[in-house]
Amino acid sequence: MVKQNRREFIKTSLGQAAVVAALSPLAHGESRKTRSKKGIPLKGPIFNQDSTQFFYDHAADEINGEVVDAWVDSLAGAEVGTLMSNTCAMRANYASKVWETDWHGYDPNGPDDQPVLKYLPKDDIPGTRRRLDSVKKLADMGINFHERAFARCRKNGISCWTSVRMNDLHDCDLEDSPLLSTFYKEHRHLIRVPYRASSWMDRALDWSHREVRDHYMKLLREQLEMFDLDGIELDWMRFGYHFGIGRELEGGEILTQFVGEVRKECQKAAKRLGHPVMLGVRVPSTPETARNLGMDGVAWAKAGLIDLLVPTPFWATCEFNMPMDTWRGLLNGTKTKLAGGLEILYRPMPGGPADGNTPELAAGAAMAVLAGGADFVYVFNYFSWIYEPLRPILKAMAGIKTLDKLPRHHAITYRDVLAPGEPDGHQLPATGGLSTFRLQTGPKPTGRQVEVILELQGEASPPGVRVNGVPCGAPKSENGKVFVFPVPEESLADRCHVVEVTSAKPMTIVRVEFAIGSRAS
Repeated sequence: MVKQNRREFIKTSLGQAAVVAALSPLAHGESRKTRSKKGIPLKGPIFNQDSTQFFYDHAADEINGEVVDAWVDSLAGAEVGTLMSNTCAMRANYASKVWETDWHGYDPNGPDDQPVLKYLPKDDIPGTRRRLDSVKKLADMGINFHERAFARCRKNGISCWTSVRMNDLHDCDLEDSPLLSTFYKEHRHLIRVPYRASSWMDRALDWSHREVRDHYMKLLREQLEMFDLDGIELDWMRFGYHFGIGRELEGGEILTQFVGEVRKECQKAAKRLGHPVMLGVRVPSTPETARNLGMDGVAWAKAGLIDLLVPTPFWATCEFNMPMDTWRGLLNGTKTKLAGGLEILYRPMPGGPADGNTPELAAGAAMAVLAGGADFVYVFNYFSWIYEPLRPILKAMAGIKTLDKLPRHHAITYRDVLAPGEPDGHQLPATGGLSTFRLQTGPKPTGRQVEVILELQGEASPPGVRVNGVPCGAPKSENGKVFVFPVPEESLADRCHVVEVTSAKPMTIVRVEFAIGSRAS
């Protein structure tokens, strides 16, 4: 099960927004009948923007439609192929007629101890007020930011999708918060583990209840009727747990029926719009866990229900060894496209410290996804990567050839979503005299500087390292904890590398990276 610090989660995961930009036809007096009759195909890289960051970044006194337009233009500048514009957490971030809005119950002129603010940590209140003031201001101006964004996306050739979080849990442990919907507060008795409720995942709504499914279907139908979109995504990975313990497989049958119903709604929207409206899903990173949690993306693909399948971690860390080749094989014979999801955090082991992905780590994770057979790289919460100096990395994620020019790191991390009863299988920390690690590394990095980076817990003597059975040279170390080993050319291979670490004395390994330098031009 996933463990996370609430405040860290708010600032890194939800405190980021799926708001997007575009010159809206409706904002300029055009009717829905004049909307584009030609959709934009799905292409990569795929960029998911979560439901709050845009409003954290732009104060109410500067918010307007042109600011939204400029944001979408930044996506185009980073050569984003598809925008997944997240429309909600527990509440909608636009003026929905079927769900509460983000600013429901919030008084811009009220005190900090008003009901929707008083349960927040005091240092979270200023940022929350900034966000709510901004999102409310844009709506009061009559601008639906998704609609405006999608029109601008069409101008820039970006495929535009909405992304709906199917079981968001931010602040579910509080009595009240601007992130909690009235529906959730009134249906806490429908949580998936009512006899325990000790963690965020326990408090997820149980999708076996018709009330829960109907609540989400209302929002999906509204968006398919409201927007000129190329697709809609069911984000089952926010937060990834939808049924009681031991009830997940029968729950999967319920989700399959629900996905089929959404597919029919997409077909209705396509008929109205005159162009295809695709359906995508985000599911756990391995087929076994996805199925064991009721999110059987392979079955949905084989039934012709989905156009895009995105295996992904949840939040705690990016995964560098997702079995994309296995997913690819399971999807053979279907028309479903495959994308690999990259999270922004890098955490080598459960409970350990987290950092944001560096450009080298992001390039490595993206390479593993594409070299494993995925059609696209899908980035989640990479908010600043549409701007310099990170923009070139995002651009390079369009394909293997462009990525292979860049320096990249491949790292050992772990799966942060598991079905109840599945073994965790994390490799770090690794203790003892022999540890072996396999990393998916993409094309053979010949003619480049290649190194193994090991971090040990506490000061230690340098261990011995072999790559694909070939001994590495003597390492460099500045502090007796981090050792950098040169990798001999004759050890290099295509697709993956196996690193063996040996020591005559007890050691604890807490970080393993396979670092590949830039390709000479």
